[in-house]
Formats: sequence, C-alpha cells, structure tokens
Amino acid sequence: MLIDNNFQYPAMLKVAGKHCVIIGGGAVAARKLQTLLDAGARVTVVAPEFCAEVQSLAARCTLVTDRYKPHYLEGAFVVIAATSSFTVNRKISAAAPCLVNNITEPELSNFTVPSSISEGSITIALATGGMPAFTRLLKTQLAQFITPELANFNDFLREQRDVVKAITPDSKAHTAFWRSVLNKALLNQVMAGETAKAKEKVLDAVNSFRSQSQDSPR
Repeated sequence: MLIDNNFQYPAMLKVAGKHCVIIGGGAVAARKLQTLLDAGARVTVVAPEFCAEVQSLAARCTLVTDRYKPHYLEGAFVVIAATSSFTVNRKISAAAPCLVNNITEPELSNFTVPSSISEGSITIALATGGMPAFTRLLKTQLAQFITPELANFNDFLREQRDVVKAITPDSKAHTAFWRSVLNKALLNQVMAGETAKAKEKVLDAVNSFRSQSQDSPR
C-alpha cells in the first residue's frame, strides 16, 4: 500500500521524443501506452501477447512479442512494469536504470503517475497517498472548476507573459507585475463568466507596465 512518505517530490515529465518501455500487454499496459503516446513519447511494448486495446495502437508504437529480458530496458527514459506477475515486475523494478513505475507493487517504483485533470493548457495532478476513492471524489469536484473558459484565459495570460518579457528583461519586475495583477478577484471574474472584463484588466495592467518601464530611468 502506498504511504504518504513514499513520493514527496511532485514533477511534470517531458517525455516527447523520449524512449519509453512498457513490459506487459494487458489493459493496464494499454492505459499507460495511451498516456505516453499522447505525451509524444516513443514507446516500445514488450509482451508475449497483446490485448485488443494495445493492438489498436500498434501503428503509433513498437510491439515486441517476447517475454521480459533485461536488455529491453537499455536506453529507456521511463519504464512501466505492467505484467500480471509480481515476480517479473520486481525484476524489472530492480533492473531499470531509470524512472520505473511498478503497477503491482507501487512502493517498488521510483515515481508514480497521479490522477489528473486536463483542459487545454491546464493540468492538475492529484495524489492522496493511497486513497483512490477519495482521489476520484476530489477529481470530480475539481473538474467543475477547470473549464474551457479558464483554459482560454490561461492561454491569453501566456501570450501576455511574452509581451511583458519583451517590455523589459528584468525578471524581478516580471514577477512583481504578475503577483500584483493575478489575484482572487480576477480569478472569480473569470469563473463567473466575465472573461472579457478580466482580459481587459490584464491588458490595462500590461499597458501601464509598459508606460512605467519606458518612463523609468535607464
């Protein structure tokens, strides 16, 4: 059973173009394969046989019909031990020279994949230290707030971030600006469906920041 002390360092991985390996060809392997492919990874799946879901993704990955052998882990960035055998998954966890996720005994992993909510450019990861039922409940609740409008506003903010960076190279000024502009009142406005007004406030703040930066002594 997972305990809250096992995984204390949250991280988001960039796996696009990275070599990832899944050992196992069942339903869990299929779910892991889908998420890795969606993230742009180059995935090799090794198993004696593959379920229909894995086979349906064959054009996007490499399927190797074989039992686990240590050499399949060479050069991998991420390894998923997804066989139905505790013994085999333990061997994979012990041999993997990289990030490894063991589906049968998560405590033998050095990383875990949390439940997540995604909407556009916003992703929220959830972990409750081994309480999946509560994780699902929290996910359902939080999903009500991560709307397409909120994702759209985030995209707008990312565009304005580049504008602010172009005004001055001073990173401390950037930080101070965004801390002053982004507040709960602005977020509440977006959540209330007043996104246009919220964007106007940000644009006004950016224009004011530009004027102040131009007027400040060099």
